[in-house]
Amino acid sequence: MRRTMTVLAAIAALTVVPVAPALAHVDVPQGEVTIAVGLATEPAYAGQPNAVQLLVSRNDQPVTDLAPGDLTAEIEFGGQTTTVAADPEFEVGEWGTPGDYRAPFIPTQPGSYTFHVTGSVDGTDIDFTLQSGPKTFSDVVDPAEAMFPPVAAPTNGDLAAKISAETARTDAAVSSAQDAADTARNVAIVATIVAIVALGLVIASRRRDRATG
Repeated sequence: MRRTMTVLAAIAALTVVPVAPALAHVDVPQGEVTIAVGLATEPAYAGQPNAVQLLVSRNDQPVTDLAPGDLTAEIEFGGQTTTVAADPEFEVGEWGTPGDYRAPFIPTQPGSYTFHVTGSVDGTDIDFTLQSGPKTFSDVVDPAEAMFPPVAAPTNGDLAAKISAETARTDAAVSSAQDAADTARNVAIVATIVAIVALGLVIASRRRDRATG
C-alpha cells in the first residue's frame, strides 16, 4: 500500500506541474560560440511587438559580457531590410536569463522572415543567415487566426452605405463652400457698385461747386 501511494503521489505531482512550451529556436555554432536563434515571442503575430532572440553561449556557458550592439540582426522580408542592434535582456544575478540578447522589431506582415546576424563575441567573428521555416524558427502568422470572437468583415452593402454617406457629406460641404463663395462675390459686387456711385456723386458735386463759384 505504501509503495502504491508513493507511485500515485509521483504521478499526481507530474500532472500538476506546468510544462513551459518550447520555443522554436535553432543552434548555430560559430567556433566555440553557439547562438540559439529564434523569435522572442511565439506564436509570432503580425502587428505585435517581437524580437530576434539570440541565446549566446561559449562552451555551454552563457556569455554575459556583450555590450549593446556587439551583435546586430538584419531583418529581411519581401525584399526590404532593416538592421537592429541586439541588447542584453538580463542583468546577471537580478533578472532575466544570462546570455539572452534581443533585437526588437514589430513584424508588420505574416510570412517568412530572414535574419542575418553579424558581430563579434569575445573575439569570435559572427556572421550567419537564417530563414524562418519548419527546421529553424517560426514564421509570422496572421493575428486573425487567433482572434476570438472573430471580427466580422464589412459586407458590400455596409461599404456601399458608408461610401454613400461620405459622398453626401462631401457634397454638402462643397455646396456650403460654394454658397459662401457666391455670397462673398455678390457682396463684393454690390460694394463696388456703391463705391462707384458714391464716387460719381462726389465728382458731380465738385463740378456744381465750381460752376456756381
